[in-house]
Amino acid sequence: MKTLPLLLLVVLAGCGQSAWGLMADRTSDWYETGPVRKSREDVARTVRELILRQGYQTPEFNADNRIETGWETRLATRWREGYRTKLEAEILPAEAGGFNVRVRCTMEINENQSQPAIPERAEWVGAGISEKHKVRIPEPAIKIQTQLKNRFFGLNP
Repeated sequence: MKTLPLLLLVVLAGCGQSAWGLMADRTSDWYETGPVRKSREDVARTVRELILRQGYQTPEFNADNRIETGWETRLATRWREGYRTKLEAEILPAEAGGFNVRVRCTMEINENQSQPAIPERAEWVGAGISEKHKVRIPEPAIKIQTQLKNRFFGLNP
């Protein structure tokens, strides 16, 4: 029984930073708009439109009123400078009537040190491994949430 923690320590030490990258934060909290008193179709159309304007490939909402974009990838020639993000959005019934939209973002950075600009060689790990990127994980979700609030409620709600 005492060998299990030692074995785990040896395995993690051998994996180096990649093991920490697998456990690093990669997904933001949910950011909500608050109750929107529009039809579900209008809300879904607005959400998709704003996500598309940010450059994400967006399928239609599924039967659970949920959508997940494809990865938007930005490669770089420097280690840990390349990253990729994707957005998730959900339309939930609000208690006071209408709908509440919530969004969150997932961000990963490229851990490949020798060839970081080659897409096939990318080694994606949670962006939380890098202090520089950790604070940027929620940015795309906050941007969409802000745009949705402006669209639904105006500038002075």
